[in-house]
Amino acid sequence: MMRISALLMTSMLATGCFADEGGDTMRNVAAVTEEKPAAAPTPEELVANPLPTQLANEPRVRQNIVQTKCAAVPGGWSAQGTARNPGKKAVTYKVVVYFTTTKATTLDYAQALVTVPPGKTVPWTAKKQFQAKKEMLCPMPGISVVS
Repeated sequence: MMRISALLMTSMLATGCFADEGGDTMRNVAAVTEEKPAAAPTPEELVANPLPTQLANEPRVRQNIVQTKCAAVPGGWSAQGTARNPGKKAVTYKVVVYFTTTKATTLDYAQALVTVPPGKTVPWTAKKQFQAKKEMLCPMPGISVVS
């Protein structure tokens, strides 16, 4: 009888079942699955270039950066747009673009440094060669002024 109780207790602990405060009913605290472990990522799912761990982002300057295109290029992907400078001195923007799958998995990234004379608007491009998917998105998590 002692062995059955110890076996039952071990089984309860392993599956995450414990008696509630009343002591009469059982509750499952942790789900246990018997599914196979996830398959190793395919080369397309691996990040081709380690992502930056910290990005400068200045929300006040986002209104000056517009993305006009997100498209495939030979051997990779590209984002393009315009940068506007409403100020009286030249400014250099840093635009960081992530290249993500339609399910938001970031495969790679690129950045553009674009210097804009006062009162002008100029084009920018950020592109990268990597094994892209058929459809990609180009979010811009980091936009900042560097000078």
